Amino acid sequence: MINILLDFTQKVGHKLRLMQQNVENICNKDTSVESLVTKADVYVSDFFEKVIKKHFSHLNYMIIDEEKISQYGKDIFEKINNTEYQFVIDPIDGTLQYANNHPLYGISIGVYKNTKPLLGILYLPKLNEMAYFDGQKAYWVQNCFKKKEVKIELFPKEKSDSSIVFGHSWLWELTSEFSVQKAVFLDYYSAVSQSFYPLIGKGKAYCMSLKLWDIAGTIPLANYLGMKIYEYGTDKTYDRISPEFFNTDMKTKNKCVMCYPADYKELCGWLKPKM
Repeated sequence: MINILLDFTQKVGHKLRLMQQNVENICNKDTSVESLVTKADVYVSDFFEKVIKKHFSHLNYMIIDEEKISQYGKDIFEKINNTEYQFVIDPIDGTLQYANNHPLYGISIGVYKNTKPLLGILYLPKLNEMAYFDGQKAYWVQNCFKKKEVKIELFPKEKSDSSIVFGHSWLWELTSEFSVQKAVFLDYYSAVSQSFYPLIGKGKAYCMSLKLWDIAGTIPLANYLGMKIYEYGTDKTYDRISPEFFNTDMKTKNKCVMCYPADYKELCGWLKPKM
């Protein structure tokens, strides 16, 4: 399964880079930043559906896709509970960056079995970097799908050595306990890039309030590497697709912090959700 998904990732990454060269011709005309969709988003979404149907039609599955989520309405959890496999994708995370020809956009793919994380892929096509969990091991791939590709195995850890905290500035505010002597707070806007760097050891945490597809590939990787996605201020962790954690539009019910358990208490002291 992972090899088929990696092959899909390689093909759509190549296509996205080509389409971005003429991005002004593939954007919708809506002026809203939040509703921005490009023809590239639709291309990835449709291609993913074809690949899953071709290779996994023998499975009892469903696809949870940002571009097609509306088809399930309020019955989505009933559908989820009646399928064994859930294939979740964000075709382009960071569409705003993509549409403005910036490199920090990515593809997030997660496979869940009976709502539990099974496989995960985070891919940054413009940067040629990827992190994935194949069900047994996790890897950080540099110069991916190139002749000089470098694959580095990632291992579970207990604590981060990084001083970089990622998060969206309109959702979080820093407390008096936070200082630049301890850490810096960055907002890359894209969930894939902001979760990618903590997962490969280049960030301490990602503070979020997102849709399931934004973190589709993140949850399986984090789960394997020993990081947890905590509901802010509690010990509850987002470890499956459940109405306990997600609304029917697949948004996290509360703001969350992705980090290693040893860092969680300190991070909760550094920042808090904006009201």
